[in-house]
Amino acid sequence: MLSLAEKLMLLALHDEKGSVVFSASSALQYGLAGALILDLFFQNKITLAEKNIRVIDATPTNDPLLDQVLALIHSSEKQKDSKHWIYKIDRKVKGIKNQITDALVQKEILRREEHRLLWVFHYKRYPTRNISPEQEIRQRIHHIVLMNHSPDETDRALISLMKACSLINEVFPKEQRKQAKKRIKEIAEDEKIGEAVSAIVAEITAAVTIAVIAATSASTTASS
Repeated sequence: MLSLAEKLMLLALHDEKGSVVFSASSALQYGLAGALILDLFFQNKITLAEKNIRVIDATPTNDPLLDQVLALIHSSEKQKDSKHWIYKIDRKVKGIKNQITDALVQKEILRREEHRLLWVFHYKRYPTRNISPEQEIRQRIHHIVLMNHSPDETDRALISLMKACSLINEVFPKEQRKQAKKRIKEIAEDEKIGEAVSAIVAEITAAVTIAVIAATSASTTASS
């Protein structure tokens, strides 16, 4: 079974090139941090109390990356909000993208390729090895968004993060995007999912969006 972070990574990677699609390049690092927080929430390791994240079960998850994030949050003397933790996870947990892609390589969904630039700089790419898991994810999203199938809690979280990471155009062809964006907005605002889930998904996706806007503004200022 794939984690929320792994599903988001699959949607953000170009199947043949094995690199992150351009539209998600600025947002993905924050989206993955948000997905890791939500993965902990869905495993009943954390909860949201007055907009602050609180650890309620610090026992290991047996997922090395999730355990790093859980330990980081648990080590804080004070409870902090989603925005704080998204920034801190991005800064303190090393190689989030690589850890997630390596896990997908171990599951034989991606393959790792070593490349060189000018015979000096080494870099890795992660093309798709087994397309079926991503196809199932995309099909599930299409059924929910375009055919009004009912989303569960993790569906809603993934779709919200997909939107925050600018992946709608990657998942839907041009002729479907207007309908998709309207339906995704409705899904994000649907209160039937549950108050606790709605609150943390809203907090996380809002924090991801703020982080992306801040990073984009900083990049624009630096290049001007």
